[in-house]
Amino acid sequence: MSLGMALAGCSGPGPGPIERRKNVLFISVDDLNDWVGFLAGHPQVVTPGLDALAARSTVFNRAYCAAPVCSPSRASTLSGLTPQNTGVFFLSQTFASVNGDKPLVDDMFRAAGYRTARVGKVDHIGELYPAPLPGRPPFNNLDCPEPGRDGAFDWLAVDAPDDQMPDYRYAQGGIDFLDGHTRDEPFFLSVGFVLPHVGWWAPKRFYDLYPLDTLVIPTPPADDLDDLGVAGRAIAHQHEHHACITGQGLWAEAVQAYLASISWIDTQVARLVQHLDQSRHAEDTLVVLWSDHGFHLGEKFHWQKLALWERSTRVPVLIREPGQARERRVDNIVGLCDLAPTVLDYCGVDPAYAMDGRSLVPLLHGTDVAWEDRVLTTKDQHNHAIRTPEWRYIRYWNGERELYNEVNDPDEHYNLAGLAEYEALMAELDAYMPPPRA
Repeated sequence: MSLGMALAGCSGPGPGPIERRKNVLFISVDDLNDWVGFLAGHPQVVTPGLDALAARSTVFNRAYCAAPVCSPSRASTLSGLTPQNTGVFFLSQTFASVNGDKPLVDDMFRAAGYRTARVGKVDHIGELYPAPLPGRPPFNNLDCPEPGRDGAFDWLAVDAPDDQMPDYRYAQGGIDFLDGHTRDEPFFLSVGFVLPHVGWWAPKRFYDLYPLDTLVIPTPPADDLDDLGVAGRAIAHQHEHHACITGQGLWAEAVQAYLASISWIDTQVARLVQHLDQSRHAEDTLVVLWSDHGFHLGEKFHWQKLALWERSTRVPVLIREPGQARERRVDNIVGLCDLAPTVLDYCGVDPAYAMDGRSLVPLLHGTDVAWEDRVLTTKDQHNHAIRTPEWRYIRYWNGERELYNEVNDPDEHYNLAGLAEYEALMAELDAYMPPPRA
């Protein structure tokens, strides 16, 4: 018998009430790294809404994406499969374009009798912004284009009403769904926020939270890339954003814009969650919040995601159970591939196929369970990283390797892969990666 249909109170004089099947509010945030208060990724970040949600959730301190780029990561998160089994490795692909009508997690809930809805950017489908942004600047006003996407790397302190901003509309779409759902069937509602994806067009008052003269920015050592090979350096210098931004003296301004975008999204997540908490669904809804991958802001002289280092791969993950009032912390290494099997397991819905991810329900409940503490992250099919509690091991398409001790060197300044004493460890970690490119 499924969890959602379990009976309660059956020992009394008559049959007990049937427990309501749990709803799911599945919240995604685009390009959000660990610069949130509850993960202490940046000392000045202001995220009271996310921190309040974390205070009533299970916080996964070490969660990692399956791929450091939007479409492959989202395909894995929504399917519970690694990129090796979704076949989605590149931004130009979607789950549906490779897998046809194979179901994703919300399709499985719909087949089980749930009402489902998506608002905003959930899967990597459609336009990034469905309506014009107020005060949108001309393309290339910072002169840091990506090939084929002129003006994508840009920012602006917007002077416009909140309700003209796309992410406000996404939060409102979720709120409208909650208000309009008065029927008895359970729901699976996905709400996807776009910021802090570039361009960083956020209301001006959030920029004002971060004065430039006191702002903390990343400080990589000048020789940070000296112990990398050709492949690692090529990723660090991808699109030459660092040279472009620092050449214009705009490093602090870019960090300010990213932080402002995070604080703006924080208010929209708070709006949505607060409305849920005031609704008839408050005691029946599992809340899951995640980001598709992290983002560099000059660490290793790299900008954007698209890398296999910690800043690109570590993501915030929160799960709040119905009625949960206190924070729990989990230090196990988990992956975004684990989210689909988790919500299915929690709600008693059968998966449509075997998944690579593992249900996190035992970790939510503190159950003593054997857990393999490692996550594989793949970039562009033939570049891989393994993250364990102590190590990050990277192997590139050309055989180059990097190894970092995450306990002693959390900023990943010292590549140990060239030292003979670590060959046995790297051979052991190689066994958990796909075979090298032929």
